[in-house]
Amino acid sequence: MKDILVSVIIPAYKAGQYIEETIQGVLNQTHDNFELIIVDDGSPDNQAEVIAPIVASDNRIQYIKQKNGGVSSARNHGFRLSKGNFLAFLDADDIWLPNNLEVKLAKFATDKAFGLVHSDMAIMDGNSQLTGETKSGKEGYILDDLLSWNGTCVPTPSSILVRREVVEKVGGFDLELSNAADQEFFFRVAKDYKIGRVPEVTWWYRVHDNNMHSNIPVMEKDALLAYQRAEENKLFKSKAFRNQCFANMYLIMGASWWGDGHNKSKGMQYLLKAITTHPPAVGKVFKKLFS
Repeated sequence: MKDILVSVIIPAYKAGQYIEETIQGVLNQTHDNFELIIVDDGSPDNQAEVIAPIVASDNRIQYIKQKNGGVSSARNHGFRLSKGNFLAFLDADDIWLPNNLEVKLAKFATDKAFGLVHSDMAIMDGNSQLTGETKSGKEGYILDDLLSWNGTCVPTPSSILVRREVVEKVGGFDLELSNAADQEFFFRVAKDYKIGRVPEVTWWYRVHDNNMHSNIPVMEKDALLAYQRAEENKLFKSKAFRNQCFANMYLIMGASWWGDGHNKSKGMQYLLKAITTHPPAVGKVFKKLFS
């Protein structure tokens, strides 16, 4: 397995506060046959000053700068430059544990049907302190679970290792999407490939005020577009299932606006839209309203 080259791609924007820890987590990997491609997405902060000395100390690291084009553009740029048999897309504020790549490559060796493998995550705060919370995803042919928002299926991009030929077949990340770009990418992968899970924590996910998912308007725009893409790609097995999935997405949007977005009016609009799209959703709506 040591002869397998892994390309690790980090899109970096305003990452100066955390990226040194993120890079060190890659350099500490027990599977050390990797190339690390850091794509600076036109960041205005001091991250270049943090990254430059680390790049100079290890010839496995490339540091590329581009005009600001968004996280999907940066990931795709890194992929075009990569040479690895496997690809890992690591967010610039998360941290891998040393065995992350090793155990995922071992998982791939157990089933040739796997196109993508992910692992469990532990959640940390902005000071790199664990909160005690963990999350895990699912294994198998999980497209329907992904589309119906049936729990956590694949935690985030930082959790994944994917075969190069899979990305070449399904395409990269949608340039019109930001915080749902990973979700829409997972849809396309799960359509054609089995998803594998390593049932242990091999990385830490950072929760802080600048997380993309804290921006409800962007989350709304992306969710609607991601499901439009799924419909365009004919991923729904029936009209009834399509309506159920859209209703679940509307419920999430409604709850997000009602809670974190502090806009009960807009939240209610989405909850009503969920009911009209899939009437059985009324039970879930009442549960959310009175919970």
